[in-house]
Order: sequence, then structure tokens, then C-alpha cells
Amino acid sequence: MRTLKILAAAMLAALALAACAASRSAAPKPAAQMEMVAAATAVAPGAPAALERASDATGGTAQSAPASQSAAQRMVIKTATISLMVDRVSDAEASIRARVDQLGGYVVSVQTNGSGDSQTSTITFRVPSDRFGGALADVEGLARKVLSRTVGGDDVTAEFVDLDAQLRNLEATRERLLALLAKADKVEDALQVNTALTDVQGQIEQIQGRMKYLKDSAAMATITADLQPVPPTPAIIPDSGWQPMRVVSSTLGDLIGFGQGLVELGIVMFFWLPVWLPLLLLARWGWRRTRGGRKTASTPPAPPAA
Repeated sequence: MRTLKILAAAMLAALALAACAASRSAAPKPAAQMEMVAAATAVAPGAPAALERASDATGGTAQSAPASQSAAQRMVIKTATISLMVDRVSDAEASIRARVDQLGGYVVSVQTNGSGDSQTSTITFRVPSDRFGGALADVEGLARKVLSRTVGGDDVTAEFVDLDAQLRNLEATRERLLALLAKADKVEDALQVNTALTDVQGQIEQIQGRMKYLKDSAAMATITADLQPVPPTPAIIPDSGWQPMRVVSSTLGDLIGFGQGLVELGIVMFFWLPVWLPLLLLARWGWRRTRGGRKTASTPPAPPAA
């Protein structure tokens, strides 16, 4: 009897729990419908909050599979900066341009200073990421000496996966808003849903643009090469030491300058001859006259004859 009573009590308890579960599963259906209608009518005043509720209603399990697939492929933006010393900067720059074309890349910018043997150049180019190492080795092969070398990478996989998840949630929200817009009976409700739909579309386009930028940056690596000429060989005798050839050259220059000055003076004197020659003759005549008078005055008189 005690066993039968226990079994009967267990059966009654199971039936009661089944009835409660059935009532709970049936009750949320009208509430869910009311929540969707409320989201459609209140989406305009608080668009971000409404979008969060709509994305929560979608469920996060559907987004986990694509995110895990995207995470399997790493996205790294590769960059490198290298400073080289080359025999001739213009030839090295031409070689880099030709090699970039062969690798399927393109030149971003070129900055050149000076000319001839003192010319320097900075060239920035992009090549496919899978040919990044080969391009860097080709550039180094042009150098007489590698002055500096910096290679780096920025892993943007996490950001891309996060943007992909946001994009899928926003696309699902856009589909629900389109469904609500089709079911809207009032003009006011349709306007509110349309406003929220415009905001969602703007966010989708912004995320798509950022994802495209990350894809393009990861697909093409960037290399900046600074080209400098090899410095000339220093002289055996320093500039500050004794250099006889410089003394000879300076002396010859002074002598030639002195001769040119004499010739120029003779030319000037010749053309001024009508001016200075009469003055010179007059001065000579006056000087001789004055000198003859002095001699006459200084001679004593002769004694009388006996």
C-alpha cells in the first residue's frame, strides 16, 4: 500500500509539472507578437536601442559559425622600411620600378632631392602580400650597404571578425524591419520603421567600407625604400693640409689678374691722353722754369778784373 501511494503521488506530481510547462510554452506567443509590434512603433525615437533589441531577438548562435570560419584565415597588414646605400640612385630607382611592375604591384609615391652623384630618393610602393619577402630581398640586392631595415605587421583578424558579426546582425535587423514595414498599417508607423531602416543601412555601408579597406590593406604589402648615394673616396691629403698645386694655381691666378689690371690701366690712360698729357707738359715746363730761376739766384757775382 505504501508503495502504491508513493507511485500515485509521483504520477500526480509529474502531471502537474507537465501542465505547468504546457501553460508556460503557450503563454509567450501573444507576448512575443506584442513585443514585435511595439518595436516597430518605437524604433524611431530610440533607434540604437531598438536595433539592439532586434539583434538580440535574432540570436547569437547563428553568427558564430561564419565568425569561426573567418578566424581561420589571418589578416595581417605587412609594412617595411629600408634605407640603402647604392652606387647610383637613379639606376636603383628605375630597377625598383621595373621589379614592382613584374610583381604586380604599383608605386605609391616618389620623393627625389638633389641631382647627379648627390641625388637621394625615397620611393614607396605596394606589392601582393604573398610576394612581400621576395620584393624586400630584391630591393636589398641593389644596395652596396643596408643602413637600416624595419619590418612590421598589424594583425586585423579580430577586428575583421567583429565587423563581420556586426554586419550579419545588422543585415538580419534590416530584414525584420522590412517585414515590419510591409505589415505597417499606419503612416506614422511606416515612417518610424523607415527611419530606423535608413539608420541600419548607413551602419551597414560604413562597416562594409571598413571591411573592404582591411581586405585591401592585407592583400597588398607596403614597402618604403630610402636610397642614398655612396659617399666619394676621401682625398689622400686632407683639405686642411699643405697642397702645392693649390698654391701654384692661386699664384697663377693672381699673376693673370695683375696683368689684366695693367692692360686695363693702359687702355684707360690711352683714351684719357688728350686730358692728362697737356697737364703733364705744363707741369714739367713750370717745374723746369722754377728750377732755372733758383740756380740763377744762388750763383755769386764774379770778381772785377784787375
